[in-house]
Amino acid sequence: MELSKNILQLCKKKNITIAALAKLSGVKQPTLHGWTTGRSVHNLDDLKKVCDVLEVGLHTLLFGKSDPHESPGKIVNEIFKGDITVTIHRIEKSET
Repeated sequence: MELSKNILQLCKKKNITIAALAKLSGVKQPTLHGWTTGRSVHNLDDLKKVCDVLEVGLHTLLFGKSDPHESPGKIVNEIFKGDITVTIHRIEKSET
């Protein structure tokens, strides 16, 4: 199963164990173990918690590659945190 392989690879990349992932995400360790052995049904809320800890999108967690239509989320939020002001000085309509 792709999910099991992806979780293990992403944990390895982050240098964390399944136990640490459970603690950081709030997802029970037996649930994560079930996912890594392919014996468990997935809960979308728990999958999102794991994505947050591993800093990947849901598509990446499930399929091993990012979805070009998936929101970049955390990165965009970090870039645009705070107030944004947009000012329009002049609007013209061209007659064609």
